[in-house]
Amino acid sequence: MNTTQLNFNIIFTPNTVKRLLPFVYSLLDWSDCQYQIVCNGCSKEEQQLLRNFCLKNSRLTYIAASENEITEHGLVLDWLQSQTESEWFCFLDSDIIATGPYLSEAMGHLNQYDVFTSGHPLWYAEEDIELPPSFKRWLGSCFKTTDGKTLGGTYFAIYNNKKLGQVISETGVGFRFQRWDEVTKENQDILESFGLNKFDYDTGKLLMALMFAKGINFYSKDLEHIHHLGGFSSLGTDEPAVYYRGWLDKFACLFLSGHLAWVLLKIADTWYGLTRPAKGMTSSQSKHLSISERRILQSRERKRLNTARYFAKVIQNLVDNQPLPVIPVMGFKKAEDRILEATSHISKLYKNLT
Repeated sequence: MNTTQLNFNIIFTPNTVKRLLPFVYSLLDWSDCQYQIVCNGCSKEEQQLLRNFCLKNSRLTYIAASENEITEHGLVLDWLQSQTESEWFCFLDSDIIATGPYLSEAMGHLNQYDVFTSGHPLWYAEEDIELPPSFKRWLGSCFKTTDGKTLGGTYFAIYNNKKLGQVISETGVGFRFQRWDEVTKENQDILESFGLNKFDYDTGKLLMALMFAKGINFYSKDLEHIHHLGGFSSLGTDEPAVYYRGWLDKFACLFLSGHLAWVLLKIADTWYGLTRPAKGMTSSQSKHLSISERRILQSRERKRLNTARYFAKVIQNLVDNQPLPVIPVMGFKKAEDRILEATSHISKLYKNLT
């Protein structure tokens, strides 16, 4: 495949443009494809920054999905796909930085598969990307089920556009977030026959489940040369560098300098999972989830917010020529190592811009 024909959509949301736009330089440096910079509800100033940035390189184009208010991410993807006439529909999150020739490995798999996805967030643990059949929610970081179904994610994706369009047309389902009671009876029957019936489906998950059921071939792999911060775009405003839900989190992170964080944070995640409703759910709805699922949802949100806030502070300090903040305590060393590595890459990127 000729990668120059690929055109990746990158959606920018309010209050992220100044911080994340430099990441596009890394994508340009390590690829030969095209990039379409998409405005979703950004301010007038940010829109002008995006337009001006695209004028700097012939491989960049600018388009506005919404200039006045934020549109749901999945609906923006639907709109972009409806305008795509090329063989492949491609997109990646704005908080992804490239550190090497990332497309070469991905392209090798598209000779055998209809969809390639990647971009696990830096904060992930295996339990964040593997969904047990008994769990009732299918959220963004889950790329596969524990019983062997690979459906992929919507962080970095390359779709066979013709097959994608066919499934959208046949099912009436696009990329938007959907709840079970919004799904047609025909589609519910399909999902139930494959054990993919869930309480709700994050961006693209319902569509991917139906594509899987219709025989579309998925392949997912965490590419070595892309680093996805994970959740930065939803941060929106300046927040404290560390996210604490309460004293249990502070105790876990500070007691013995965080050396027992892995076990103490698991206890904290369980406690907050039992005492607080899951994000996007009422207390009564959350009670239908298992203790394990409620714990993992709390763990996911804790790690996601702490990672986003940390990198917001990292980028601001790099701009202001200030010392970098301390790596957040995740309670999972592999995630902390990935965050440390990404910090080094981002530091180099910003230093090269000055």
